[in-house]
Amino acid sequence: MPDFPPEGFEPVLNDGGVSFETHVGPIFRQTDVPDGEAVWGFRAEPHHCNPYGMLHGGMAVALADTMMGSLVFHAIDGAPCATISLNTEFLAAAKSGVWIEGRAKLLRQGRKVCFVRADLFAEEKLIMTASGAWAIISGA
Repeated sequence: MPDFPPEGFEPVLNDGGVSFETHVGPIFRQTDVPDGEAVWGFRAEPHHCNPYGMLHGGMAVALADTMMGSLVFHAIDGAPCATISLNTEFLAAAKSGVWIEGRAKLLRQGRKVCFVRADLFAEEKLIMTASGAWAIISGA
């Protein structure tokens, strides 16, 4: 079994205490990625899976949404933002115990909306694609 987490990953932590990421995790992020990109991952544990021992689609979508939203948040210097559109395509299943890795890229940053794309892999096998838009919330 590969190292867990892989080298270069650190836990996704919220300085304010409990967060969605800590509740559904543990989730990790790669520390050395170019600006406008993000790489997050987790090992698919039984609590991330459906009764058949396969990664639950909701967990895959949760990783994509959270990773992509964090990417936008950092791109806009910590301003509030919210998902306004998220499209996903499930391409393959992933078994419990495997490393799930999401790779996201900021496609376009406007004054009010950012667009992001992500791919999720199970040990290098593409299992899901996602694309979405995030509103930049001004005056919050």
